[in-house]
Amino acid sequence: MYHEPIYRPILREAFTLSWKEKRLWLLSAIAGILLTGSIHDVVYKAATAVGPERSFFSVLIPIWSGLVESWPSLTASDLIFGSLNVLLFVGFVLIILFAIFAASVIAQGTIVYAIGARRRGRIPAFRDALTVGARALWPVLVLNIIALAVLFTTRGLIAMVHTALLSNIGSFLFLLYLVSFILFVVVGGVTVIIQIFALNAMILQGATLAQGIERGIEIFYRHWVVAIETIAILFIVSVGASILTIALLMVLTVPYFIISLTAIALGSGLLWSIVTILFFLFSFLLILFIFGYLVQLHYTAWTLMYRKLGEGGVLPKLHRIARQFIHR
Repeated sequence: MYHEPIYRPILREAFTLSWKEKRLWLLSAIAGILLTGSIHDVVYKAATAVGPERSFFSVLIPIWSGLVESWPSLTASDLIFGSLNVLLFVGFVLIILFAIFAASVIAQGTIVYAIGARRRGRIPAFRDALTVGARALWPVLVLNIIALAVLFTTRGLIAMVHTALLSNIGSFLFLLYLVSFILFVVVGGVTVIIQIFALNAMILQGATLAQGIERGIEIFYRHWVVAIETIAILFIVSVGASILTIALLMVLTVPYFIISLTAIALGSGLLWSIVTILFFLFSFLLILFIFGYLVQLHYTAWTLMYRKLGEGGVLPKLHRIARQFIHR
């Protein structure tokens, strides 16, 4: 008897649910800001990692050099007010970064709860889902920081090997670079899968951070073949969505250039401004629409898979029984 692979019905349902839950598309785009949602984020980081790595210190060195050169001409008041301005600027930047991180983290929890609750036969109110995501801010934020730390640490390995390869090209260094690249993709893929399984355990089963990570590792260890199959399909879908986005943007440029050339020939700056604003607006909305749907598809697929694979054992069974009685 033929048994259909687990990932096929899950992906079919994920496509359907992601299309029905249009209210979550914008939230999904916000959730995708941190790039910790699924394998397409790892592929993006791997693709950008092949270029020269620009470190934090490489940004600070020119600033520090300019400060040292201008140091003798600075007065005491310049140093005091300059230091205050720097502190204010750094504080403002940190506040903005935290707001972005918090928004993305809350969106992740909201999406997972909304999808998981719908899976149980009811559609949760958007406000309820948002409340669950907000309450799980701090543990989910730490979970994302751990995942990002692993990703950037392995990416740093590629950067170091790439720097050595540029200074001294050789077959051994090239082989080492290839191995480090493959290592990054493997470690990064495993990391984000464990992270999103842990996120589901924390949001849907009330697990702590440590329990969620332990649960994510356990599920991946037991079902790594299914996870790899799902990764491969989602990667193909992500590449296809990227190609579709580029193609649609190229289609949009055709009428834009025609109308822009007409506006230039007529000497109408107003017409050119209006067309340019509309072009960038439609391009932004198109990218937002595709990216939001794609991110939600990934979250939906992994949440449905967690429901399929991750609710075994005594404690998850008690959770299911309790939910049947209290309908929450």
